[in-house]
Amino acid sequence: MNYKQLMLVSIFTLSGTQVFAEENALTQGVIEAAGMGTVDLAKTRNRIQAKLLAKRSARVDAQRNLLEMVEGVRVTSGTTVKDAQLESDLVANRVKGLLRGAFVVAENIIEEDGDLLAEITLGLCVNASLVECKARPKLSQILLESLQQSELENFAPQPDSAIETGRITGLIVNLEGRDFDPFLGVRLVTEKGEEIYGPSHFKSNKGADWIHWAETTDEALGNAELVGDSPLQLSASGISPEANVVLSNEAAVRVYQGNLNNEDFLSQGRVILVLGTES
Repeated sequence: MNYKQLMLVSIFTLSGTQVFAEENALTQGVIEAAGMGTVDLAKTRNRIQAKLLAKRSARVDAQRNLLEMVEGVRVTSGTTVKDAQLESDLVANRVKGLLRGAFVVAENIIEEDGDLLAEITLGLCVNASLVECKARPKLSQILLESLQQSELENFAPQPDSAIETGRITGLIVNLEGRDFDPFLGVRLVTEKGEEIYGPSHFKSNKGADWIHWAETTDEALGNAELVGDSPLQLSASGISPEANVVLSNEAAVRVYQGNLNNEDFLSQGRVILVLGTES
């Protein structure tokens, strides 16, 4: 296969990565994009210079492709990262900085017909789902400040609605059967539209996230590091017109009271939304 054919293969690979970025970036926690660069060996002083130039070109190409994918990530139900950048220069500068810090997933250099072809795949952390992302800068973190703004009234049950919840170490909400597409600023709300939980409730500054995702309940329960050994498990009663997750009034009281009685697990982001079907 010559390098022109390889470039065509890479285009199709990138197209597949684009789908991954749009549909699974939030649940998988990382976006990847490939870039390519070529250098004519005859036009450089030596092979070392040619490799450096080819790799630099490939990295710039990968960053450009990565930006296109990042800009498509949904921040709210109706806006994307691109919209957030247009609204805020601060967000735009933070996204640019995040792209400059993208990590190398794979790289390869081949020579053919007097040219050097470099291919580099860059990765960018969307959240802390993956172990390798816990200590890296994340898209969720740089958008947290803007997402903490909310026009919703916080849920506060009547005093006589208090219930005994027992020991609770986290929250798992099952969305099985619900038509829901993940987005960064998702909130848990009551049937009246009061906010039970969202980015504004998150207080941790230890590199954690305010929301997490799982395909099944078993997967969520297996994340004991996050939700502990005794999480409260609930099912969503619906999805609001704003695409937020709706809990019944009874469930809302259980979350509120359980959080009050158990060291404020909501402020630590100990929340998982289950998206898939049960096995």
